[in-house]
Amino acid sequence: MTQKVQLTTKQAKAMDSIKNELEFRNKQDTVFKDISTVINYKINGYGFTQDRVEADSISDVDFILALTVGYEVKQTAEEVVEDIIRKSMNDEILPIGSYLEVNSYSNGIRRAFTELEKAGIQFTLKDE
Repeated sequence: MTQKVQLTTKQAKAMDSIKNELEFRNKQDTVFKDISTVINYKINGYGFTQDRVEADSISDVDFILALTVGYEVKQTAEEVVEDIIRKSMNDEILPIGSYLEVNSYSNGIRRAFTELEKAGIQFTLKDE
């Protein structure tokens, strides 16, 4: 089974727009008539416009896979941190040890990220 393609948030929004256009097919439309016409448009090097511009930055192979197999959004380091902080504010992160109380643990997470940010720490992600 083929794995979903990892896209940036902007690329995923562009693909969402393309898939939306395909759902509302217009037989007269030369680009969004069906999947094959969209793929042909991309492979022939025509540029997308409006909210689909970021799809131009996706390789042809990944574009085809994204349309047919699907895609996931690859979060930036900042988005990962924001997600962790959001989860900690809603007490969605369970403590590693059962001896810790969820609320205190979540407060500790928020404090740690705040202190790191004050210290000028920048977060990066490593591809695995």
